[in-house]
Amino acid sequence: MKTRLNFATLLTLGILVTLFSACVLAARGDGAAAKEKQVLVDLEKAKDRLSPGYRLAYHFASGDVLRTKVVHVAKVDTKIKGTAQSTTSRTISTRTWRIRDVDAAGNITFENVVEKIEMWNSVEGREESHFNSETDKVPPAEFATVAASVGKVLATIKIDPYGRILSRQNGQQQYNPGIGDLTVPFPPADKQPIKPGVTWSIPDELRLPVEGGTIKKIQTQQQYKLEKVEAGVATISVVTQVLTPVNDPKLQSQMVQRLQNGTIKFDVDAGRLLHKQFDIDQQVFGFSGPESHMQYLARFTEESAKEETASKKASADSTKR
Repeated sequence: MKTRLNFATLLTLGILVTLFSACVLAARGDGAAAKEKQVLVDLEKAKDRLSPGYRLAYHFASGDVLRTKVVHVAKVDTKIKGTAQSTTSRTISTRTWRIRDVDAAGNITFENVVEKIEMWNSVEGREESHFNSETDKVPPAEFATVAASVGKVLATIKIDPYGRILSRQNGQQQYNPGIGDLTVPFPPADKQPIKPGVTWSIPDELRLPVEGGTIKKIQTQQQYKLEKVEAGVATISVVTQVLTPVNDPKLQSQMVQRLQNGTIKFDVDAGRLLHKQFDIDQQVFGFSGPESHMQYLARFTEESAKEETASKKASADSTKR
C-alpha cells in the first residue's frame, strides 16, 4: 500500500538531503562556501514549494449573529500662528452582523448594526463631552447623529465569501472613524489557496473637498500580505499606499486618518475575524499657514465578542420549549 507523505516528512527529508550535500561540499573544499550558500537558497525554495496553501474566506450560516468590540482612540495636536490645541477622543462600540442569508455560491447577506456605543471627546480649553447609549437618554449635540443610529440597521450588505462587497443598501447616516474597513477582502477563488508571503492589493479612492467646493480624487490601494498561519490563525499585514502624488498640506491633513497600517488575525477554519489593529502616527506641516503643524495619533482595534450561531440558537430555542 502506498502511503502519502505529509508536509512535515517531506520537509524533513529535504533538510536532511540538503545538510548532507553541504557536508559533502565542505569535505571536498572546492568552492564550498559559494556552493553551500546556493544549497541554502535551494533549501528555502524547496520549503516554499512544499509549504501548504490556505483558503481565506468567510463562513456563515443564515441566522448567525456575529459581534465585535470596536475601539477607536485618537489624539490631534495642532499649532497655528503660535497657538497650540490638543483634542482627544475615544469611541467604544459593539458592532453586530445579523446574517440573513447565505446563498448556494456562499454569498452572504447581513445587516450591520451598532448595538451600543460610548463616546468621549475632550478639546483643550472646553468642557469634556460624553455619551453612553446604555445610560444616557439625551446625547450632547455633537453626538446626536451617531446616538440616533444606535440599534438601527445601518446597512444591508451582500458580500462574496472572500469579503468583496457585491451590494449595499444604507439605512442610516453612518459614523465612520476613518480607519478600518467593514470586511477583509481576500484574493478571489481562482487565486487561492495562498501561501505565507503572498501579497494582494485592493484599489481605493479618496474624495477630498478643496476650496471652491470641488472634490480632489486621490488614488490609493490597500496592500495585504499573509505573514504566517499558526494554529489555524492567519496573520495578515495591511498598509495604505498613496498612488496619486499629494504635495498640498491641506489635503495631507485630511488624508492622515485614512492611512491604514496594521495587522489582522483571522480564524482560517471558522472563517471569522479574531482581531484587527491599525495604528496611525502622522505629522503635517504648513496645513494652515507656513508655521502651522499637526500631529495625528490614532489606534483602531476590533476583536471578536459574543457570538450566536444558528445551530446554538436552535438548540437554545428547543431547550426553552
